[in-house]
Amino acid sequence: MQKALLTQRGVTLTGLIFWCVLLGALALLGMRLFPLYNEKMKVDQAMDRVANDASVSSQDKTQLVNAIMKQFEVSDVDRWTTIEFTRLFKVEKKPNSENRVMLLDYEIRNPLCCNLDIVLNYHNAHTIPYGKLPD
Repeated sequence: MQKALLTQRGVTLTGLIFWCVLLGALALLGMRLFPLYNEKMKVDQAMDRVANDASVSSQDKTQLVNAIMKQFEVSDVDRWTTIEFTRLFKVEKKPNSENRVMLLDYEIRNPLCCNLDIVLNYHNAHTIPYGKLPD
């Protein structure tokens, strides 16, 4: 009679715990990173929409801030009040050109675990076509 060779296949309890901890850590990291990434994409969209608007060339900084804040309301970005956003948002003359540049720079810190933070440094610049500014 031939002896049947039995081969066991499967995962040990230690291996199962290891993979559960690893997948849990990756899920936690994803849950902490996704809101920051999602908000960054919404801010990018708002800046793009305002920069590509036909009437943007004749708008001053206050009008641009109001247009972006309206886009934020639609996109559900509620990180700033209008006053706070006005401090972060800049409109400057582009060097060696008649065009202007919309600039937005900010930093967001979100806690990850214990004393570890996730930091998002945001910088976005859009050229605004030349247009006569209202007096």
